[in-house]
Amino acid sequence: SLEGRRMDLEKIAGHFNRLLGYDSSVYQTLAPHLNGGKILSVGCGEGRVESLIQRDLHADIRGVEITRYKSQKIPIELYNGKRLPFPAKRFDTTLFVYMLHHTEDIPALLGEARRVTKKEILILDHTYTSSLGRWLLSLYDYGVNRAYRMPIPLNFLRIREWTQVFEQCNLRVSEASILSANNVFFKLRVR
Repeated sequence: SLEGRRMDLEKIAGHFNRLLGYDSSVYQTLAPHLNGGKILSVGCGEGRVESLIQRDLHADIRGVEITRYKSQKIPIELYNGKRLPFPAKRFDTTLFVYMLHHTEDIPALLGEARRVTKKEILILDHTYTSSLGRWLLSLYDYGVNRAYRMPIPLNFLRIREWTQVFEQCNLRVSEASILSANNVFFKLRVR
């Protein structure tokens, strides 16, 4: 069945990510910026990285996703991809790990994160500096994510576009790092 094949692909992708060290690399980027507390991870997939945060930092972490995954490592609620199903200021920190480019309206989702977050929003995502770079990101993203039936609007932003979105959302960048040619980290303060 189609659902069975999707579950098999999830399992293969999980093994592939562990082999490449994806989970530990993301964890090592995020962990120094987290102090436990209540954490929301938007678009968390199975919650593999989040389970490491929960284990090592003793955080109260939960996730939201638009689709249910076979394996869930943390409590995950389904949501519509637009409105986060939580009251205002429910979380100390909100995480977006390589998922904002999967939404059509980045400012709207960041506005929702701002609503439910007391202190900080951490973002790991892609960026590009050339047409070729954007094309390669698009090819990669489509190939990696189409099996998951997630939206693939290829909504990649240049660094200056990221900062414009943050200003529009009234979020202050307290730290920014270009991790590689196409990966960026932002730590945002909620005002």
